[in-house]
Amino acid sequence: MSSMRARLADPRSPIRTQWARLRHRVETRLTPVMETWSDPRLDGKLRLLRHAPLVPERLQRFKAPRPWPVPSREVPDELRGVPGIERDPAAEQAAFGERPFHHFVDVHSEAGEYAVKNGWEYIIASAPRLLRAKKRVTKVAHDAPRKAEESADPKALTELIRSRARELNISAVGFAPHDPRYTFAPYAHQQEPSVMVVVVEQDHAATQTAPSVRAERAAFRAYAEGDEKAADLAAFVQGLGFRARPHGYLGEGVVISYAVQAGLGQLGLNGQLLTPQAGSRARLGLISTNAPVVHDEPVDFGVNKVCDACQICVRRCPPGAIPITRKEFRGVVKAKIKPERCFPILAQTHGCAVCMKVCPVQKWGLDAVRDHLAKTGEIPGKGSSELEGYRWPLDGRFYGPGEKPKITKQLLEPPGWKFDKTRTAPLDPSKVRASLIKRPDGGILGPNDQTVV
Repeated sequence: MSSMRARLADPRSPIRTQWARLRHRVETRLTPVMETWSDPRLDGKLRLLRHAPLVPERLQRFKAPRPWPVPSREVPDELRGVPGIERDPAAEQAAFGERPFHHFVDVHSEAGEYAVKNGWEYIIASAPRLLRAKKRVTKVAHDAPRKAEESADPKALTELIRSRARELNISAVGFAPHDPRYTFAPYAHQQEPSVMVVVVEQDHAATQTAPSVRAERAAFRAYAEGDEKAADLAAFVQGLGFRARPHGYLGEGVVISYAVQAGLGQLGLNGQLLTPQAGSRARLGLISTNAPVVHDEPVDFGVNKVCDACQICVRRCPPGAIPITRKEFRGVVKAKIKPERCFPILAQTHGCAVCMKVCPVQKWGLDAVRDHLAKTGEIPGKGSSELEGYRWPLDGRFYGPGEKPKITKQLLEPPGWKFDKTRTAPLDPSKVRASLIKRPDGGILGPNDQTVV
């Protein structure tokens, strides 16, 4: 028995490889059958799952999120850079004037639909809770403050909201001013002066199995928890006499930009927000409000220099979608991900997330990575199978350091896949998630439709 356990624990075990290959064959055969359930707009049959019973918490493998401790801002001199993201405000404004933002799934709705059809295994499992969370978000978004707005001390009000967020087990919350440059076009006329950024940590153990159904289910579970907790926090603010509208997990704006402005982390080379506590293993949500909160400011946690010393995600990304150098794009200096290489692979491999799995900040936290780098000059886990290894769903093989699966043209352009990388706005307005409802007073009530991708 102990010998069998040892063989199963070995990441390169032939038994695990054969099981992964068998599972992929079954998934491939079932995908055409399950397409009728995998409705990207949460309509039709999938909506029925809202009434399905939820699996009791004690029987699930995921750990509930907890509030994070306040991260250290003590950064070694050799890791210091700029607070938040290096940006050019004039170039940002010029880019916004030339072309406002649209959400990816609005611009590339066909790609979103393809991803959902291939993700039926984790989407259907996650749908009951996600649909309940959507219903809660929609209700709170349409609610008005439950008493007349009162004057409040901004500092005391901000601390009161933070305290309530901790009671709700929200991992972190931050406050930023509304920025029209990073608001998606359909929502441009319904914003409030401030935005609250809600962060919910994704299960650690499940994330380390990426790419996998288990890891992607953990992501969708965190999205649902984030929506539920954002709705509860918005309802609390409404109870204080202020307007507060949760957006839902796809959001009404570029959530990473708001999170950086709120001092919750910095943009990593992998294109994701790296929080000091959990790296990119976090799901983000927004709440628009007119509450007079104190805005946070961008922070330099040393992420840019850590990423420059690491670059594991650049090397390990299966389709090579992460560039090694940062360039200015729309006024922001970043490593711009290549969606035409990333998204088709993501859609076929349970959300991929290799760039998240191999990030040492995600696995051990920023403090541990910075300390190890300062003492040894090296990134912890770099070159090890523990950090860099992953099992590829398409062939069942385990790929360790220096190994990568072969990405063919057929994988980048699979049957049924449509993607026009030159498109910058939705072709069909009916595909856009936002469906805005006017209040009796003529204002905008909020979104009543969202797409799951």
